Amino acid sequence: MSEDAASQGPRWTGAPPGVPVLYYEDLEDGHEQWGGEIVVDREEILAHAKEYDPWPFHTDDEAAKASVFGGLVASGGYTINLWFKLGHQLLNVETMGEVWALMGGIEWKLRFVRGVSPGMRLRFMRRVTGKRTSSKPGRGVLFLHSEIVDQDSGDPVMTIDEVALIARKASD
Repeated sequence: MSEDAASQGPRWTGAPPGVPVLYYEDLEDGHEQWGGEIVVDREEILAHAKEYDPWPFHTDDEAAKASVFGGLVASGGYTINLWFKLGHQLLNVETMGEVWALMGGIEWKLRFVRGVSPGMRLRFMRRVTGKRTSSKPGRGVLFLHSEIVDQDSGDPVMTIDEVALIARKASD
């Protein structure tokens, strides 16, 4: 395989031409990626909640004001969907600078830190916190910490500690 082909990686990574693919061997503890920003849409919160999680504090402004949240908040499912959306933007935006050869997550520890409200500006961050080789050839195991961060306060609204599989570089 040519060096150019190796740097672009397999098609399944989603890496656009010219964007380098990082493998197990390329990532060390502390390596971090930040994604773009998204503004939480009130209508999306309501539509998701009405279909999947119809608690009054997700669907009704007046009921939400009387709740522990003091106003309308997104359901946890919607917030997890934002995590996926923002994380995948790292894989699909040509200006992100790198793509990781992730093969899939195998374990999560998720924490909802605070409610997500309409109009919040959120951003995705992912950091390598450890790694080890896998018992199966061609892959490694990464330990990752990711957050969805409220850009106005700088505080996370959700965190996920994850164990994921990542491809290893093909040996010559």
